Amino acid sequence: MEAAAESIFETDKAFLIYKILMPEIETQVTERSRINLHVFKDKLILKVVASDLVSLRSTMNTWLRLIQVAYEILELTSLKVKSN
Repeated sequence: MEAAAESIFETDKAFLIYKILMPEIETQVTERSRINLHVFKDKLILKVVASDLVSLRSTMNTWLRLIQVAYEILELTSLKVKSN
């Protein structure tokens, strides 16, 4: 049974987050899931297809965390630039 999920993140930092995560996309960690990440205007779109629900959950958790960390780093660095 194949399972799929899609998440859309609307942010003005969508392209920057995409560029930050490109090295992760190029390295496949498991054969049980596939990741598609792309940008459309100010939206970052994450699509995950997995061979089972456990793999889908695990992959989604990983990628949601990676996106969150990338966003938080961009927020922190933009605050430092603005305050200088």
